Amino acid sequence: MMRLLLISAALIMLSISSLAQSTRRERSFIYSVPSEWQKVSLTPAAPSGSTAPRTTARPNPQANVAPPETVQPTAPSIPAESTTPNSGYSQRTPSSAPVTRPDPSSARTTSPDFRPAFTGDFVTNRNGWKAGNSGDYHYQIGLGRYTIRRRKVSHQIAFSHVALPADINLNSADLFTIKVDVLADSGKVPTGGVLFGVRDSLNFSAFTLNGKGEASLIHVANGQTLGNYMTGEFFNPGVPVERNRNRLTIRRKDNFLHFYINEQEIRTSPQPFKPLAGNDIGVITSAYWTSFQKFSVTLGPWGNDAPVQSAASALNDAPTPDTAPMTKPVDKAASGSTNFIESFATNQNRWLVGQKNGYDLDLMQGSYYIQKTNLTTPNPARSYVTLPPSVDLNKAESFTITADMIVPPGVQIDGGLLVGVKDVNTFCQFRLIGTNQVSIKSLTNGATFANYMPGKPTPSGTSVNRERNTLMIKKEMNLLHFYINGEEVQDSPHVFRKFGGTKIGFITSAKTVKFQNLKVQTENKN
Repeated sequence: MMRLLLISAALIMLSISSLAQSTRRERSFIYSVPSEWQKVSLTPAAPSGSTAPRTTARPNPQANVAPPETVQPTAPSIPAESTTPNSGYSQRTPSSAPVTRPDPSSARTTSPDFRPAFTGDFVTNRNGWKAGNSGDYHYQIGLGRYTIRRRKVSHQIAFSHVALPADINLNSADLFTIKVDVLADSGKVPTGGVLFGVRDSLNFSAFTLNGKGEASLIHVANGQTLGNYMTGEFFNPGVPVERNRNRLTIRRKDNFLHFYINEQEIRTSPQPFKPLAGNDIGVITSAYWTSFQKFSVTLGPWGNDAPVQSAASALNDAPTPDTAPMTKPVDKAASGSTNFIESFATNQNRWLVGQKNGYDLDLMQGSYYIQKTNLTTPNPARSYVTLPPSVDLNKAESFTITADMIVPPGVQIDGGLLVGVKDVNTFCQFRLIGTNQVSIKSLTNGATFANYMPGKPTPSGTSVNRERNTLMIKKEMNLLHFYINGEEVQDSPHVFRKFGGTKIGFITSAKTVKFQNLKVQTENKN
């Protein structure tokens, strides 16, 4: 009898413990890749009746489009996708299941700003891209790139695609944005582009470039194009096409598809939206060597409803920020004060983008990214732009400069603000190194002063977050104060001396970092 009582008590206690654990489940977090990391909270699905992304009933997108005439496609034939792995690498086939993803209902948040998104980070092959030898091409993922190399002379086209998550349906979404960077060998115009609405190699849509700088739009159904709709013929896009790297963007707005090269809309855009054959996205190329980066798909508006024209020449072959012309956002906040605000929504201020000196620099989604591509480079990355004449730090009675600096988990902090920049030999630096040191440096014609901002790392004496920190430089009276997250650092203040230049920017040696919310406010007496 005593044994029976003990067993019953143990079972009751075990049930209570299990119930308590199920009610204390911790919220999980997912971090995406270093090149475009985001922190995404996974919460349980909202109960019935709670706010959820709205699905709008759509009118027939072909209602105002004349029935097309069926003709043969002009694009070269695409080989059937292999169903047998080759060279020990996994390859995706039309019948293979995509990589397992969380249940969309469990990934939704209750935030009204939530927009389902897909990121092809190309650091790992978690999305199930084609890899290894397949047909006449070799497919390789790593270091944030998806590289496709032709193995022999061939007329075949490299064709690789993956399924989008269930909560991203391109046919039912009123607004979506697809972006990818296409890279080529040094000095060449990239050949290739983005696939969308893919069912298989005979049913897809694509936006591509060729080595002549021409663009092509193609919509294929059962191996055929449709009349005069996105026939696949190459044409002059009417916007600059750069060597080395170009960003292709597809944006659906209601019943039209808009196409952009480096955020400038091409000549034949927009095109009427027609139902897509499938819901896969991918890449396509026929070049000897092509690489793809920063592939993303987002539902809903992305910043402004459409990309704003920005200088496409700000890519690899562009002039440096020292020589690039500027158009600055200046806000007259109040009498006697002037604000310069950089949201990084567009590149109208001509920040350096592309690859330079062992770093990859890019601007997107309200952030300015700097990623080290050559881990052995001893020099930091620097990027800066000229402030407008109305924001003169040397003449201002007082000023405040702030910016947020963020690194992914596990990445060593090393970066900060540059002010009063003339060139690489004349500037003032406020740099955070690790979680407990700062470097405040004044450089003039390549030389520092032993007793004035020498740049030697010193203890910060403040609380430093391992991932996100706000840096601030503030001039009051005739002193420069330096802050981290609102706390003044130990090596502060310093006497203000006139800056040698009028530029402002960033410096970093970190493996990956992004900057946000750069603001400059000056105050002058009336």
